[in-house]
Amino acid sequence: MKVLIIEQEKTLLQSLRNYLEYQKKFEVSWAHSGREGISLWKKEPYDMVLCSERLPDGNGLEILKTMIEQKPGAVSILMTAVHDEILKKKVFQAGIRGYLEKPFDLQQLEEVMGINLP
Repeated sequence: MKVLIIEQEKTLLQSLRNYLEYQKKFEVSWAHSGREGISLWKKEPYDMVLCSERLPDGNGLEILKTMIEQKPGAVSILMTAVHDEILKKKVFQAGIRGYLEKPFDLQQLEEVMGINLP
C-alpha cells in the first residue's frame, strides 16, 4: 500500500514513517508542505494520504478535498492538534475518511487507517 504523509513537524513525520515502513506493508512518501504533497500526489498512485491540518503553505482540509476530488477511492485522513467538533464535522462532510487529534497513539492510527497490524 502506498501512503503519502504531509506533515511539517519533523518528529511526528519521522515517527509515522518509521512505524509504517517497519510493518513492511507500506511504501511511504512524505512532504513537508501542501504544495510538495500535491505535487507528489499528482505523480504517484497513492492508496492513502495522512495530512496535517496546519501546513506552512495551506490548510490540510482544503488540500485533502483537492486530493480526493482527483482520486476519490483513496483513503484520506486529517491530523490536527486542535479539538474542534466543527472541523471534525467538516472533515466527514467533505468525504475525508479519518480524523486524528494529536497526540494520538498507534492503536488510534491503525483504527482510522482501517488496518489491523500486529
